[in-house]
Amino acid sequence: MDRRGFLKSTSVAAALVATPGATAAAAAKPAAPAVNTAPRHLRFAMDWAPGVAGPADMAHRLALRVREATAGRLQLTLDSAAELAKPCSVLAGDADCQHGCETEHISTHPALAYFTGLPSSSGLSAEDLETWLSHGGGQELWDELAAGFGYKPFLAGHLGTASLLWTNRPLNHRDDFRDLRIASSGPAADVARALGATPVAVPAHELPQALQMGLADAVEFGATLNAMGAGLAQTAKLGYAPGLSDSGMAVVLRIRLDVWDGLSSADRAVLATCASEAFRTCLSETRLSNAVLLKTLQSRHGLKPASLPEDVAAALPHVSEAVVADLSTYDELSQRINASYMGFRRRRLEEQRTAPNALPTV
Repeated sequence: MDRRGFLKSTSVAAALVATPGATAAAAAKPAAPAVNTAPRHLRFAMDWAPGVAGPADMAHRLALRVREATAGRLQLTLDSAAELAKPCSVLAGDADCQHGCETEHISTHPALAYFTGLPSSSGLSAEDLETWLSHGGGQELWDELAAGFGYKPFLAGHLGTASLLWTNRPLNHRDDFRDLRIASSGPAADVARALGATPVAVPAHELPQALQMGLADAVEFGATLNAMGAGLAQTAKLGYAPGLSDSGMAVVLRIRLDVWDGLSSADRAVLATCASEAFRTCLSETRLSNAVLLKTLQSRHGLKPASLPEDVAAALPHVSEAVVADLSTYDELSQRINASYMGFRRRRLEEQRTAPNALPTV
């Protein structure tokens, strides 16, 4: 018998002697499940117009980094608030994730202000805010607060200290703040009101137009890099320091809870890591560019920087403390957030006082 005939005969014999149970078990064995390799697209809303160079760039880079880190498995598809007739958002449920500031949604809960930036010198620096969130119990409190509105939050950027209050109106005395329309939100709006000004709500992507059209008399929008990106340098010729939100504004990545719960642990880790990277990158950019850009604005654009009037500067810390104290009385969770935040702040101030040669924070 040749080799082919032998193999054929032995295979037939093996089939004949196979037990019925074994044959049935083999036939009933399920096929291995198919692996879904199709990319998952998440609708990624941002509070900025595409032309708002600093913050919009942060959002685009974050989306690109997530795509690279997952080899294209997870893709954030950007939608700008300025490009949509009806802007989408995580809170409205028509976006999967969102890039913006918690002050844009402060009306949902005033304690969100602790995770963006408190007015004047009441707040933590950008680096201290990150440390409080990661090692001081802040992230757990933020998660608890945000869960009530259906999202998972991550620190994903920072607009830098609000180094200037941009305006075209001279401000020489506190009386000049009377009825001054300042584009602000959250606690900064309460501070503006206490100083005699009139806060007006203006979306970030409409700030330059608000100044040009007279809808606002003064605007602040983070450090010089981001203010230039928003187009304020081309609109305002006077800049007063410090701004009402001297600790600046943090940028948040919101992820809708049902989307977050449906992600694998690997994809969750990627989003957390990419958000942290984005925060550190924009912090470095702000630190390196602020002084240089301010000089450029003076020499090429005719910006005239000045200090706030003495009576305003003297009142600002006291007014801010009163506004923050009021925040903490909203509910029990606000009290716990305030206690944690202020306890951490006191420890940091004590450390800085006893270590005068320590490197300054942003």
